[in-house]
Amino acid sequence: MGAPTGTRADMGMGTSSDMASPDVVAEAGAFRDALSNWASTVGVIAVRDPDDGRIYGTTITSFTPVNADPPLVLVSLGAGAQALPFLHEGGEYVINLLAEGQGRIASVYADSFPVGPSPFPDAGPPVIEGALAALRCRVSKLVAVDGGNRLVLGWVEHVEADASRRPLLWYRRSTAELAR
Repeated sequence: MGAPTGTRADMGMGTSSDMASPDVVAEAGAFRDALSNWASTVGVIAVRDPDDGRIYGTTITSFTPVNADPPLVLVSLGAGAQALPFLHEGGEYVINLLAEGQGRIASVYADSFPVGPSPFPDAGPPVIEGALAALRCRVSKLVAVDGGNRLVLGWVEHVEADASRRPLLWYRRSTAELAR
């Protein structure tokens, strides 16, 4: 199974000629610098390959709830994300929102070739034990965006959450914890 392919028109996005190009865009480095001041929860999106049971995960910081009823979430993945080739419309995946103390897991799955002991169970959904929350989702839509990224819209089918834990954050290009 490969990463979603097709033209913008094939994906319901229109073509480049259908979309207005901005006359002025911010310089990418300045944009990244500005956004580094925005704290976000660190997570790992994970997919179990139905053929061999292996889990493919990717660290995420670009995650947002879209709708509460029915629950719908959005994740932005880069073209090289390990989980991306295994995501397809109707496919299952889990968004694990990491808790304080899980920075090592975030670092491992930020790598293109994660190495180390797996934090996932041997069978079942790829839920990370001790996570702040685990959202078991089904892909609603994959959307290609300029630059090669994909937006993954997913219906949330099951939620596990531990309100006693605190979130692991991404802030100024590194993991951080909430002040106590």
